[in-house]
Amino acid sequence: MTQKLIAYKRMPIWTKDTMPEALQRKHNTKVGTWGKITVLKGQLRFIELTAEGEEIASHIFEAGAENPMAEPQAWHRVEAATDDVEWYLEFYCEPKDYFPKKYNTNPVHSEVLEAVGIVPAGKALDLGCGQGRNALFLAQHGFDVTAVDQNELALEILQSIVAEEDLEMPVGLYDINAASLTQDYDLIVSTVVFMFLEADRIPAIIRNMQEHTTSGGYNLIVCVMDTEDYPCQMPFSFTFKEGELAEYYKDWELVKYNENPGHLHRRDENGHRIQLRFATMLARKP
Repeated sequence: MTQKLIAYKRMPIWTKDTMPEALQRKHNTKVGTWGKITVLKGQLRFIELTAEGEEIASHIFEAGAENPMAEPQAWHRVEAATDDVEWYLEFYCEPKDYFPKKYNTNPVHSEVLEAVGIVPAGKALDLGCGQGRNALFLAQHGFDVTAVDQNELALEILQSIVAEEDLEMPVGLYDINAASLTQDYDLIVSTVVFMFLEADRIPAIIRNMQEHTTSGGYNLIVCVMDTEDYPCQMPFSFTFKEGELAEYYKDWELVKYNENPGHLHRRDENGHRIQLRFATMLARKP
């Protein structure tokens, strides 16, 4: 696992006197976060603990040594083993978590995670990109990505990340309702976006997406549904009916299609995440 991890944050160099008190008490890292200690001078003691704070094991980390990483959520603490110790801490994660952890963006959509194992890297469009959770992940995996949205603030955040990471990713303001794509793409992604679009524009939007997908290219769509067993009571401007999305793509190969129940991030008055059916589709153009 360690070979696949990448660093997303590095802390300053600390000494016996400057290292944070919190690190010298029982603590752990977040889910999906590994901690790597590098000792530059002297020795640091790394102490493994139980959830109750009892000591399990103690290790001496010294300069020049390759020390084991602190596993996610594993309780531990550190202390100076010598007065001259100098060291720093780096946080690592899996590639899929790099942008969310470094820039506090939303996690990559699970369907996009799955799709990169099926769809070959090529020219991609993230339609309704938000702050870029899917676009950044696709770029990380070799796709030539264009990211568009109507939300100017979200685009500013994405543009700052693109600049910080020195990525070649066009980011632009685009009204999806206009259905005015002009370039062709090998993959067009639109996850949890359609429910905010104008209902009477959906046929034109999908037709425009299909026309500007290369032969053998893919469309990935995830959108809320309104069904008898899971009626949608949210004020969305559009929801799919049963079988509706599949009908739009009846001439394409449906690599994946389901209308399974899922959860919104929003919660009801009792604090429970709202459950609805979602139309989920990865389709390949003939």
